[in-house]
Amino acid sequence: MAIWGYASGAQGSVAPFVAESFGLSDRGMASLTAWLGLSSLGALWLGRVSDRVGRRRVVLGSALVLALGCGFTAIARDPSSYVLAQLVTLAAGASLAATVAVMLAEELPAGERARGQGRAGLAFAAASSLPLLAVSVLAARADPWRWVWLFGVLPALGLPWLWNHVRDTEAWRAAVLRGETRSARLGDVFRGAHRSTTFRLLVAMVLVSGVDAASRAWLFYHPVRGLGLDPRQAAVVLAIGGGSGMLGFRSGAWLSDRFGRRLAFSIAAVAMALGVAGYFGAESINGPGGFVRLTASLALLAHAGNAASVAFRSIVAEMMPTCLRGAIGGWLATGAALGWLGAMSAIAAFTPILGGIGPSVVAVVCLALPTACLVLMRLPETAGVELEVAASPSVARPSA
Repeated sequence: MAIWGYASGAQGSVAPFVAESFGLSDRGMASLTAWLGLSSLGALWLGRVSDRVGRRRVVLGSALVLALGCGFTAIARDPSSYVLAQLVTLAAGASLAATVAVMLAEELPAGERARGQGRAGLAFAAASSLPLLAVSVLAARADPWRWVWLFGVLPALGLPWLWNHVRDTEAWRAAVLRGETRSARLGDVFRGAHRSTTFRLLVAMVLVSGVDAASRAWLFYHPVRGLGLDPRQAAVVLAIGGGSGMLGFRSGAWLSDRFGRRLAFSIAAVAMALGVAGYFGAESINGPGGFVRLTASLALLAHAGNAASVAFRSIVAEMMPTCLRGAIGGWLATGAALGWLGAMSAIAAFTPILGGIGPSVVAVVCLALPTACLVLMRLPETAGVELEVAASPSVARPSA
């Protein structure tokens, strides 16, 4: 998750410099980013592969391709080659994150699953701050974004360690012995008792990923291009606000175990909307008070967003039987890409109307988050339920 965290953080951290390097406007940068949604095609295929050949091979393969994708991004010479390299990187990263979530759900006892997802999210978030540090150091260089992506190749040095320590889960090996992985198909998640659950998960994923894309991708871009902050000052805002927000992973795990996954997500979603309005709704920074308000808003956004991610990842990983968890992960990666594409397209369309990236992000988040909460509340609660029981067709139905 740390490997993917670095690459994911790099995307938002370098956005202002990529736009400057390629001569892109706000709308042009949003349009370029929207194309990255096509990465779902690779993630969908890899999700099915993890059910057929095992979680371990997909984790190792995705980690390697992810590092190579960072290297190819670093040497991109035009927007087209940049997008192509990023498609490879994002497909591998989405597959890696989905498979890790599945492995945690399959290996941990019921009372530890949410905390495990929280720790994975913490590793992701901690690593995602490293590109920002690199940008703040390299901001004076020409095209600093190339160095940031080049550093993303370094995690490949840890692949021998992963090779020796990552193993397939007992649940997957048991499913292989029962013959379930041979007979399961990619489309099985849309059949029988799982159909309604799958459609609800897909709709929720489209909305949640749209919110995540709309907020996360522009965290550095908004203060630098929208508010005119020096990149080093913006880095301080993100370091303080984003750093304090890491406590949200612990909060999300506690809320998920105390109140259930669905209610935990709804509570975090309300707080996240307030944080987004404060951060992206700011039109200027006048004096120290404005700087403090911007940082506090980001802290709330990051804390609530991290808490919501723990609840949502727990729901997604616990709703399907072992032989279909990789498949649903692939389909949800497609949903995530659609959410990404929809959010970036909406921002590109709203920007000239609303007058900038900031208000466009607020509009997208306020439209998507309430709908996501309503969809998730129609799913069964899985907190404290044994994994295979929670995923059985008899309980895979909307709850009242």
